[in-house]
Amino acid sequence: MMKLIGYKIEGRFANEPKMIIIGSPHTSNWDLFLAVGLMLSLSVRINFMMKKEAFFFPFKSLFMALGGIPVDRSSPQQVIKSVIGGFQSHERYWVAILPEGTRDSVTQWKSGFIRIAKSADVPIFIIGVDSKTKTIHLDRLALDNETADDLREYSSKRFSGIIPKNN
Repeated sequence: MMKLIGYKIEGRFANEPKMIIIGSPHTSNWDLFLAVGLMLSLSVRINFMMKKEAFFFPFKSLFMALGGIPVDRSSPQQVIKSVIGGFQSHERYWVAILPEGTRDSVTQWKSGFIRIAKSADVPIFIIGVDSKTKTIHLDRLALDNETADDLREYSSKRFSGIIPKNN
């Protein structure tokens, strides 16, 4: 599947039944196609958080079937509770979050993914897009002491999005 869109995959997922997956950089709507291609190529189920406004006909059913979790950005505490509930009710549960929270260039990531990971007692796994080499990197687990700023800096040095000006 990834060959069809001209990308390759390097690395492998951590052997964890539950984890938060952060994907960066998020610079384009095409990132969703890369994510779906990754899931189909590796036959993995990854739930993903996306703004609730994207869940409209005819895409709502497709996004839900693919593992989409609609996010009401006006109620971040409810989002956190919902995702933690998902971790508690499943034996295997991977949730992808795009920490930029937007496709535009940002100087700071949202840190809710760290709060969710700590509350659910699950690790954070880093996936990065390098559009220069057309590679999806299944990178590594974040260290317990790494902050959102640390991870943003790491990712910005290592990865490059589809629309580089939004990195």
